Amino acid sequence: MASEILKGVPMIERVATFCVLIGEEATVKIFQNLPIELVEQVSTAISNITSIDKETSLAVLDEFHLYTQSNAFISSGGFDYAKDLLYKSLGKGEADAVLEKLARMKQAKQSFAYLEAINPKQLSDFIKDESPQSIAVILSHMDPAAAAEVLNALDEDLRVNVAMQVATIKDIQPDIVRTMSDILEGKLESLLSSVTEVGGIKVVADMLNKMGPKSQDILTNISGIDTQLSTKIKENMFVFEDLINLGTDNLMKILANVELGDVAVGLSRSDKSDIELITDAMSQRATDRFNEEFEMLGKVKIKDIEVAQRKMLEAAQKLIDEGAIDRSMDDE
Repeated sequence: MASEILKGVPMIERVATFCVLIGEEATVKIFQNLPIELVEQVSTAISNITSIDKETSLAVLDEFHLYTQSNAFISSGGFDYAKDLLYKSLGKGEADAVLEKLARMKQAKQSFAYLEAINPKQLSDFIKDESPQSIAVILSHMDPAAAAEVLNALDEDLRVNVAMQVATIKDIQPDIVRTMSDILEGKLESLLSSVTEVGGIKVVADMLNKMGPKSQDILTNISGIDTQLSTKIKENMFVFEDLINLGTDNLMKILANVELGDVAVGLSRSDKSDIELITDAMSQRATDRFNEEFEMLGKVKIKDIEVAQRKMLEAAQKLIDEGAIDRSMDDE
């Protein structure tokens, strides 16, 4: 049971493990709605994670699923509430048929619950040699967002075939679904049971990268607790101030991928010298448009500045990942 496996594990470590399992993008969204103090604690805990085994992964996911499921039942009135509503809306006969189908779907989905612990890209690589029919059954019992990621990672021809199979799939007997699930889980056992390298400094740095100026406050407070850890995180980060050091040629490439309105908002509280470095990388026409946007800004909210700066950073990071920008080279 999850409670036995996680016995003695502090909640902050469970939250950090959960964040690693759900990935950076989802974690950043969570961080943006948490107090800075809590983000610092979770970030520090994530940086200390080096690996997560199968049992811990599933236990943490099961625990958080239980929390959300319990909350959903409380807010919606529970199964009895849904049953009464269907009876009043459809009548007993049709309502029972619907409830029976929902129960089968829930049971079938639970059969593939272990897939929540696997990265969609890893799963797509693992099942790509299965028949389109089998892949369709697997995807139809997954969370739609995760299923879409798996489908998108497949080769184009296979992707089309699987999509057609999903669209035309019929009801499948629960025992067949369970059998397929057991077979797949057996094949995936090596992937699920292997110790996966996760967490660490780079993960925290990547998450803080996407949080804009707020990350600086977090780093400052982490530094007050552990200077060495803060330094290591900073070394792995790419923050807004680093854009200035990329040089004119690289800035031109970045600006070509960002709306001038966002650039103006992102620089609204920057030093005049930094603004000049950015405008030096623009054409005269773009500079004139930027100045017009900048003069019309008025008072800009910190949140809007963070969003605009994050867009510029994401554009820069994308170019770095593609090899279009060499971050190690400054403008001469």
